Amino acid sequence: MQINITIQTFKTENDLELSVMRWDKIKHEFMPRFHRMGLIRFTTSRISGDSNKFQLSHVFEYKDGESAKNCVSIWSEIEKKWKEKIENTTSSYRGKMIDRFDFES
Repeated sequence: MQINITIQTFKTENDLELSVMRWDKIKHEFMPRFHRMGLIRFTTSRISGDSNKFQLSHVFEYKDGESAKNCVSIWSEIEKKWKEKIENTTSSYRGKMIDRFDFES
């Protein structure tokens, strides 16, 4: 399984909330396509800690590396839909899952 973890740091609370609202408006349009391309699970979390940082963590779990590559074009399409960018710093990390324990299974 291929994993991608992306951390977004926004300048303000309002920027973070605007980003979440924008995604909520379109995610149901794109999620079926991501799933067909091999995205197994997608999780967004609000990072707590430093009260002066406004951060989101996005964890993408793909069937394999090829699935992750196949989804890049969908992300590009989403970016084109948003004419006005929300300023943020984004860091992404990729890796292969080496262990998992799932209490829900």
